[in-house]
Amino acid sequence: MTRCPTSPGPTRSTRALAAVLAAALLAACSAPDRASGGAGSATLRIAAATDPGETLNPYASNQSPTQQLRSALLYEGLTRLDPTGKVDWALATDMTPNADLTEWTIKLRSGVKFSDGSDFTSADVVSSIKYLRDPAHAVQGLAFIQTVDANTVTALDPLTVRVGLSQPFGPFKDIWANILLPMTKTGTAPAKPVGTGPFSVKTFTAGRQSTLARFDGYWGDKPKLGAVDIVEYESQQAQANALLSKQVDIASGASPTIAKSLAGKDGIQLLDSKGDYTLRIGLNTTVAPFDDMRVRQALRLLIDRDQVVSNAFGGYARVANDHEGGTPQCPAPDFPQRKQDIQQAKKLLAEAGQSNLSFAITTDGLLPGMRELAQVFAENAAKAGVKVEVNVVPVPELLSKWGKWPAFVDFNPIPYLPTVIGTLQPDQVSNATHWDNANFIKLSGELFQATGDRQCAVMNQLHKIENEQGSMIIPAFVDVLMPYQGSVQGLVTDVNGRPLSFLTNVTVGS
Repeated sequence: MTRCPTSPGPTRSTRALAAVLAAALLAACSAPDRASGGAGSATLRIAAATDPGETLNPYASNQSPTQQLRSALLYEGLTRLDPTGKVDWALATDMTPNADLTEWTIKLRSGVKFSDGSDFTSADVVSSIKYLRDPAHAVQGLAFIQTVDANTVTALDPLTVRVGLSQPFGPFKDIWANILLPMTKTGTAPAKPVGTGPFSVKTFTAGRQSTLARFDGYWGDKPKLGAVDIVEYESQQAQANALLSKQVDIASGASPTIAKSLAGKDGIQLLDSKGDYTLRIGLNTTVAPFDDMRVRQALRLLIDRDQVVSNAFGGYARVANDHEGGTPQCPAPDFPQRKQDIQQAKKLLAEAGQSNLSFAITTDGLLPGMRELAQVFAENAAKAGVKVEVNVVPVPELLSKWGKWPAFVDFNPIPYLPTVIGTLQPDQVSNATHWDNANFIKLSGELFQATGDRQCAVMNQLHKIENEQGSMIIPAFVDVLMPYQGSVQGLVTDVNGRPLSFLTNVTVGS
């Protein structure tokens, strides 16, 4: 996912979790209510990565995987992504543009309540958009709505909002499905934000644990769980151990090696979400020699993509071609698949005067496969005489120097349109490679005004520019693996790698 340097992010400091785990274990031993088709009292216990810098503010500049997991259950946007990657209506039911796509009228869903029981209305949409649009709040989602003119956001009636834009923008419905653009009750953010999601906050201790209770007044499908308990651990192995000892029901972060070792033990199942989630090696184009496109092309030719799939991801991945994923509705681009070519890589490096190239790839190793990807690349690079050191640093250090690392490992679970807006445009905080390509920017403008099939055609042209001139080494699309107890029913796979966003139909029990 995109990173932001202004937040401390997660750390690996020692945590005393005994009391939390004991409470979770007692909750799990309670007999769940199993009324047919109704809501039960069971608690789903999820192990997640520790994040002592987290808050309940869904607009915070830092969005760790754990914070995004919790936010997806507490808050909602105007639209949302379903597990297949399709954009569905959520708090909105219609969005209608004017003739030149510079003004949109949003119709809101009636009968929606906030988790405190108050009504959700157009006034809350206006205040949420204005909060997001204010640069003083330094929200990560600002990058996606910079064309919104905050002065024109107006409530026409309790269920209608008009939004003016500084330039035409066609995929308006799509952009509001971003998890970074939720709606909250007027005046509650950032200190005590109130959302419309299927759960509400019961307890919260940053870096340790949070308990979310079912919101019985939720407008959509009512959760079948009574609560969700998110318990934070310092390592993927610690999550696995908690799952094996039945202290939790789900380990939300598991490397392929750990996932394989867990599957089948004591009834443990494995949810395998296949999609366009990427781990990638970023090359800072403002730092020599990565400012030379020949060097970037050479490094892409060094990597053995099949080895990345088999070794770094244990076979739970598919080969990628140095461009971000598209959308499920668009066909893949048809340009040739890049393959390892050591001799051509050495030739390009020699032409660039970098035959003795040596550099470090920095990672925090926060997510499964990050460190392994860098290690496989280092092994491949050595075949061309390129020396690569894998530099593993604490998360706060990585974030404090975000945008300054010469080479680094990053991740991206979001669809292509917001990726283009937030990561592949210049001067965006998520563009840590500082890539600035005039042709790409020009074509992006066409994408932002395109609709229907034209979007797919433009996306594939953008993919070609990424492939030939981009700043990312993207060798594979990675499966998101999630081991869970066999007593958990109703989980669904998600192409965007966030299956725990869909818990309303999940149950726990024999």
